[in-house]
Amino acid sequence: MAMRGETWRFWTPVLLLLLMAAYAGQKLVRAHVDPKVTAPTYDFERELPARRGTIYSAYGERYPLAKSVPFWEYALDPLALTNAVVRRRGEPRRPKYAIVKTIADALGMDYRKLKGMVDAPPRRGWRNQPLGLSSDPEVHRILADSSLVAGVAIHDRQVRQYLHGRRLAHVLGSVNAGHVGSAGVEQRFNRELSGTPGMVRGRKDARGFELYDKRTISIDPVPGADVYLTIDHNIQFEAENALKWGVGEFGAGTGWCIVMDARTAAVLAMASLPDFEPLTYGRTTEDEQLNRAIAFNYEPGSVMKVITAATAIDTLPGKYGPGTVFRTNRDDPNYFKLPSDAGHTWPATMTLRDAIVHSSNIVIGKLAYDLGPKTVFAGMKRFGFGEKTGIELPGEQYGIVPNPNKRMWDKASRSRAGIGQFVAVTAIQLAAAFQAIANDGVRMRPHVVEKVVAHDGSELYRWDSSPAGRAVSATTARTLRDMMLGVAAPGGTARRAAIRGYSVAGKTGTAQKSIPGGRGYYPGQYRATFCGIVPATDPRIVVLVTLDFDRYTKFHQGGNSSGVVFRRIATAALRFLSVMPDRPEELQDAEEEDEYDRIVEERAEKYAPADR
Repeated sequence: MAMRGETWRFWTPVLLLLLMAAYAGQKLVRAHVDPKVTAPTYDFERELPARRGTIYSAYGERYPLAKSVPFWEYALDPLALTNAVVRRRGEPRRPKYAIVKTIADALGMDYRKLKGMVDAPPRRGWRNQPLGLSSDPEVHRILADSSLVAGVAIHDRQVRQYLHGRRLAHVLGSVNAGHVGSAGVEQRFNRELSGTPGMVRGRKDARGFELYDKRTISIDPVPGADVYLTIDHNIQFEAENALKWGVGEFGAGTGWCIVMDARTAAVLAMASLPDFEPLTYGRTTEDEQLNRAIAFNYEPGSVMKVITAATAIDTLPGKYGPGTVFRTNRDDPNYFKLPSDAGHTWPATMTLRDAIVHSSNIVIGKLAYDLGPKTVFAGMKRFGFGEKTGIELPGEQYGIVPNPNKRMWDKASRSRAGIGQFVAVTAIQLAAAFQAIANDGVRMRPHVVEKVVAHDGSELYRWDSSPAGRAVSATTARTLRDMMLGVAAPGGTARRAAIRGYSVAGKTGTAQKSIPGGRGYYPGQYRATFCGIVPATDPRIVVLVTLDFDRYTKFHQGGNSSGVVFRRIATAALRFLSVMPDRPEELQDAEEEDEYDRIVEERAEKYAPADR
């Protein structure tokens, strides 16, 4: 009995200790191993990234602007290379250095250098030594074949290439490290460009590197859709160079320009300075990222006088026309604090046509005052001011056009709004308004994207070709184009914008830069604008140029700075579009260019790129 009791007392604590050890062991195991994992640790499943779609210019597949190139990143694991058994079926095992020779030949590496990497003693990072990058499918086929090679880790990658560097940066935008669109078209059409990822399931080695020939499931990704822009790369090239030249030549701080098809409102070129390098977008400043052509509100100045005149002629054709006469006195008791004409001395009376040609603030101020806030506001809305145009780029602004039905216009604003003060616009709105005048009053939808085509050929997007509305009648539009002919002519405010052989209907704008918060204007700082239609008799393009001066300069007026840049851009665009002169007699009778033109052309050579 004693022996039996001793046995019980001995085994009872032993069993308790074993149970406690078992419990503690299973807790430790459960703490370090996911109980949901049922597959062996060498099995894996991962997503295959899709190739991002290509962005093309108006020339389609002949001229890509941004594209993604797939490539593979290779790394060496000397231990895996040494220990692996590599051989083809029915053949003897491949020697270690035969494998090294195969890898070196495939990647174009020096055999002795690679042999040294394999034979080097173990150290930190020894089992993951970079070998290089390659986009060659044949190289990938060789290095992924485990019957030829071992010890090479392969990672799928793709790189986004912007084939022309900084050119068209604000329109194209950029992608981040995860290939997600960060600006421009890349951001607006990120979902379409991204495509559909694939999936692969297979096995990996002890180091976690995939064994490519051990894949059990491989679903190929679907490449992203391609985006076709309306941008003519030749015109874009000339526009950017001319804008860069103008900013430097005339001492501006920033500048922007737009070239638009007069019939369809397709954007043929768009530039904004400063710009950025798409591949380093994450390291650029907000000032460089800002696309001033669509995302910047500013008082346009006198260029808006055309819109005021259009509203008057179209709304009250029996009362207003090109020959309507106005008194030019500023001290007229019937008006409240009219704007000045900056010291200009005019005859006692002036026609509405001459008020446009000579850009009289007093006359257009009186006209806007007589029309009244509601009529002026309605006219601006018909031209699309105060609302987004819908162009396919992120960040577009609405502009600022106060509604007199919701906010009272004071007496000063009644005359100021008509001359481009008290309201703010975007460059794309202003170009679109002139496009409506060029298109006999029909306003089209500005667009920079023609279509988006999926990998299977189906169209995912196409611009809406239906008119956005009628701004003015065809008769009014033609009358306005005729009135503006005198601006880019001797005696007009922009004679330097004239193009020999072509009629130019345009308008200058020299706007003081307003201080944020409604605290007046910065002294001596202006934004100079010229917007023109060419040829005026049969419009083909609209070109807008604005130079933003952050210091006083004698070139701050739209006619002698932006007008000159306009001429350079428009002349090049007309040549690339093969637009025939509508005034050929000017070419036959052309005299030598004057001294000013000669100096401008000589200075332009300093900014001309070497590859032009």
